[in-house]
Amino acid sequence: MKTQYILTAFAIVCLHASVFSQAAFVLPSPTPADEPITLYIDVNQTNGGLKFILANHPEMQDQVYIWSWMPREPVGGNGSWGDSNEERKLVHEGNLIYSWTFVPTEAYGVDGPTFFANGISCLAKLDNGNAFPDDNVGEAKTEDLKVSIIPKLCDAKFCNFPLLSKPDDYLSITYDNNQELNPNLQNLGADECYLYLIAYYDEFEFNFTAYATQAVTTTLAEMKLRPVSGSPGMFRITFIPQELFPNNPLPILKLKYMVLKPGYTVTGLPPLEEYPFISCED
Repeated sequence: MKTQYILTAFAIVCLHASVFSQAAFVLPSPTPADEPITLYIDVNQTNGGLKFILANHPEMQDQVYIWSWMPREPVGGNGSWGDSNEERKLVHEGNLIYSWTFVPTEAYGVDGPTFFANGISCLAKLDNGNAFPDDNVGEAKTEDLKVSIIPKLCDAKFCNFPLLSKPDDYLSITYDNNQELNPNLQNLGADECYLYLIAYYDEFEFNFTAYATQAVTTTLAEMKLRPVSGSPGMFRITFIPQELFPNNPLPILKLKYMVLKPGYTVTGLPPLEEYPFISCED
């Protein structure tokens, strides 16, 4: 067990030294939003008071916590500055390298596009960020750390590109019919794949517009997904959302969509996919 720990710590240190010359980084990279990832913080490369306090008080080296505020405060909170949430305690990998393993969408309570757009902003601190004031090095924390995220390429049934956009940008939706579980939609032919599309204008989903009814959708050439050359079972459509919904004076906050084929409609609550737009101004 001791040998395994030494090899693991050595691998982390070597990987960090050879690839990541920064105080904070995530693995894997490219990074998924809905699978476990690990954030590493190398306190040796930071400039705040924490590095000096840990050198003077080695008994505190296993008592380091993360304090994060982006893409939002973690679910359950950071705690208080003088008493961190125990769920935010970091694993000491050795040599003042700390880690936190989590699923981004679950840990932060945000969707994938929000996670990718904002990245992770955080710092490392002692449980009491005011500890050891006599050391005269400031608070027991690192400086603010920013980790940009490289999104993992999508291999889901529906993939959106770009992951982040505004309503007046081009949007491509790629659909993998090979992953379809609905027997009514399996093995679609080249001319059988259509996109049913709804635009939403408020976060409560009271104000919305369907581009067309389900029955009409499967007659519209502009709603047809085309086969992807060289990728059997894959279909794609590209459009500018704002041009499809030009008459509503409110900005589109998100789209919801699903695939249909001629002669097939969905009754009850349909299984809609969701695509939120960036909420910002130029």
